[in-house]
Amino acid sequence: MTLQAREELMGHIRLGTLPRSRKWREVVNLIATDASVEEIAEAAAEASDKDLARASRDPRFQFVSDLLVRLPLLARAPGFEDALADLGIATSELGSVTGLLAGLDRAVDGRSFDLRSSSDAGELAKVALLESLSVQLHDRLPSLFEPTPQEIRQALASFASGDAFARLARDFFARLTYRSLDYYLSRELANHTGEDRRFSTDAQRVAFQQALAQHTFEVSRIVEEYAGGWYGKTVWQKQALDRDAIDKFTAYAFKKMRSEFGRRRAVA
Repeated sequence: MTLQAREELMGHIRLGTLPRSRKWREVVNLIATDASVEEIAEAAAEASDKDLARASRDPRFQFVSDLLVRLPLLARAPGFEDALADLGIATSELGSVTGLLAGLDRAVDGRSFDLRSSSDAGELAKVALLESLSVQLHDRLPSLFEPTPQEIRQALASFASGDAFARLARDFFARLTYRSLDYYLSRELANHTGEDRRFSTDAQRVAFQQALAQHTFEVSRIVEEYAGGWYGKTVWQKQALDRDAIDKFTAYAFKKMRSEFGRRRAVA
């Protein structure tokens, strides 16, 4: 039994070791030949596609995606404090965005411990969710004074509309996709940094990674266009929000990101 198979049996799903695959060797060749950000991003997304699809089905990732979709609805409904208490988040932590995020961080880790399940993709998803909520909530809260717990709850509840959820989902998938690509690429980019290599300095390598992050955010617009309609139809029209619906949403969002990387590479 392979190391990866043993880890999956024990509940830890790793993203995989792409450098051994043919598709990953193609990515390495693109980096070495000064290919564009668009070309490298699309090739890396294709190379990592199966690993990410497999990892996204683990319980830790599913718990994070559940929070992405359901938190705004919990904030909008009666019993918000009780619902968060069930996650292990104390009422005192709702007094600041930092406290709320710390509670969510602990809730994800606690669920992983309870289920004896963890994954690299789940950890990347957790970080992406916390970053997205931090940025999006602060954009909706007063900047001159510390927000009250009620203002934080109202800001979180505001994502329960189609357009607002679409922006939150776009931010989440942009961050998650970039972190997933960088998880693989950063190790290889370091091998191409130095004299007579693709990146002669660390600054050039960092500039490439920043360009990759920007490109990924631009690609994620396709998720924003999809997510708003999905949320309105699934949550408010059909009232059919369940585990299967959320899993299908995340899977299709990744599929649309993957297709958009390819389209943009073709027109670059």
